[in-house]
Amino acid sequence: MGKFKYIGTYLSPLLALLSFNLTGIFAYTGIIVLYILIPILENLLPKDSYNFNKAEKELAKNDIFYDVILYLMVPLHLYVIYVYLITINDPTIATSDLIAYTLIMGTILGVNGINGGHELGHKVNEPFKIFMAHVLLTTSMQNHFMTYHNSGHHRDVGTPNDLTSAKKGDVFYWFALKSQIGGYFKTWRLEAEKLKAQGKSLLLNPMILYTILPWSFIGMIYVFFGFEVSVLYFLASVFGISVLEGQNYFSHYGLRRKKKADGTYENVKAIHSWNSDHLFGRVILFELTRHSDHHHLGAKPYQVLDSREESPMLPYGYPAMLILSYLPFLFIPIMNKQLKAYNID
Repeated sequence: MGKFKYIGTYLSPLLALLSFNLTGIFAYTGIIVLYILIPILENLLPKDSYNFNKAEKELAKNDIFYDVILYLMVPLHLYVIYVYLITINDPTIATSDLIAYTLIMGTILGVNGINGGHELGHKVNEPFKIFMAHVLLTTSMQNHFMTYHNSGHHRDVGTPNDLTSAKKGDVFYWFALKSQIGGYFKTWRLEAEKLKAQGKSLLLNPMILYTILPWSFIGMIYVFFGFEVSVLYFLASVFGISVLEGQNYFSHYGLRRKKKADGTYENVKAIHSWNSDHLFGRVILFELTRHSDHHHLGAKPYQVLDSREESPMLPYGYPAMLILSYLPFLFIPIMNKQLKAYNID
């Protein structure tokens, strides 16, 4: 299968386009495949923990194929949004179909909009990739994500200073509110600290633009498609954000860095991220499931991320864990048992 497996990253948007052309129960095709069929298949199929050797990594790093996969995601993502807006801009459409289309659109905003923006957004020395990241993040109302994730989460992961690291016993819905709202306001401070260190005016805070951009995008939808369509798109964005926060929630749940005598925290280690070698999640999420190695070096290209033996493993793949995140009465006991299995308090 090799590198061509990453064409599978287009599965989600293609399922969305298919769903937009169906009605009734069939309108939920994308939802059924992504939230039911794939989690079941991941649990049945063997895991893939293969890592490239040194020579293979060098070849992969210099292979433009992997960047093309990322770049093509952007126009495809925008096209899916366009088709969604055109499809729901129909006063005769059934409510059940609207729900189906909005759920799959929200999934795309979370999986491709935010996660694609995440992969591109780590390439801070490549302006074109940063621009593409902001295009994706604008559609998901998450432009501030890049600053918080790169300058906040990666630095403070596994500590009380990181709003996106869940403590043992945290309930997803409360965690998601704290992470999203608190993260937004913390990003204002992070950007202000950068400006102060550079001796620049606080009026140059990028958060001004990061706030205007997504709301301007919603405003454009309102102008061209009207109030109801813009509200539905906003609701899709909220669901997409919940997909992001679900991943934030379970990828570090209960994993805390130890505080040293001088008040600082131990260095980030592989044991501070939950991982998964389930193939579908790996491909759909640009290897985000190899989370420990991603935290070892955030800018490391997705295609050369390693599965690390010392990393704690999730009981199920990322798609299944996302579903469980929405069900605290299942998620918490399952993950507390997993923490115990790794002798983590």
